[in-house]
Amino acid sequence: MLYALDAIGAERYEEGERWLLARTAPPPRGTPLGLYDGLAGVAHVLDRLGHRQRALDLTDSILAERWQNLSSDLHGGLAGLGLVLGELARTTGEAELRDRAAETADILVRRLAEPPPDTPRRRRAGLLRGASGAALFLLRQYERTGEQRLLAAAEVALRRDLECCATREGGAMEVDEGWRTLPYLGDGSAGIGMVLDDYLAHADGPGEEFVHARDGILTAATCRFYVQPGLFQGRAGLILHLARTGDTRLAGQIAGLGWFAMDYQGQLAFPGHQMMRLSMDLGTGTAGCLLALGAALDSGTHTHLPFLPPLGRPPQHGPAN
Repeated sequence: MLYALDAIGAERYEEGERWLLARTAPPPRGTPLGLYDGLAGVAHVLDRLGHRQRALDLTDSILAERWQNLSSDLHGGLAGLGLVLGELARTTGEAELRDRAAETADILVRRLAEPPPDTPRRRRAGLLRGASGAALFLLRQYERTGEQRLLAAAEVALRRDLECCATREGGAMEVDEGWRTLPYLGDGSAGIGMVLDDYLAHADGPGEEFVHARDGILTAATCRFYVQPGLFQGRAGLILHLARTGDTRLAGQIAGLGWFAMDYQGQLAFPGHQMMRLSMDLGTGTAGCLLALGAALDSGTHTHLPFLPPLGRPPQHGPAN
């Protein structure tokens, strides 16, 4: 929630910041380490909000663990941690953080060089838990270092996720789980599409199959009906993807989000996962809808999902301290 408010340029929610600071001094034992499930995500938000020393303290606590053994994904694994380390290295100029981000990239490159499971449907695909998260981190590292091996590894990661996709009638490309197909931002094809767009901005002659996949994923993001409103598993994530690409079909998806709108204490809110209760969180609830609408409706906005800024912005090189 604090991230979404900051991203859209809203007023500071100081009570929420105090709450977060109080619960990270120190964080509870056993707290996960990842971007979307734990300390790395907290450190990233606190650094954005100006609480840099606390962010660095949390990062130190992560690096004191056996972080190299984390999974490769964005949600709770090395891809998300690497993105946070790389960004903190940029904003602070800390060489140790830059080195750890480089080490994270080396681990992921080695893992991607290993053969994947034979059956694509046995693999998780998508931005949060698929190979696209690793591709995102490797692309951000490539923008900082210019190392071609990172760009090549990002291509391998994207191909692995695209192998898990199927094209439906009408041309929509979605992640195929065997018993259902998913177009969504978190575990579906829209998240793959966002990273694919960034890859295509750097690739030299990427191949017709990548361009075809991008078009099919955009088609999947423009269906009329989706079950839930949320960012990672609903319409809001598709709004974010369409807004980032500048697709002209965006207005219809924004209108469709209104189907889920509810009144809560005189304010606008949205139900969370499985439509069971109102939620204010980023992944499934109102904060995610706010982030998506902020990205879609303000032509001058810099509103975006962490580490997925608007297309066409210049790469960042070196420290910004």
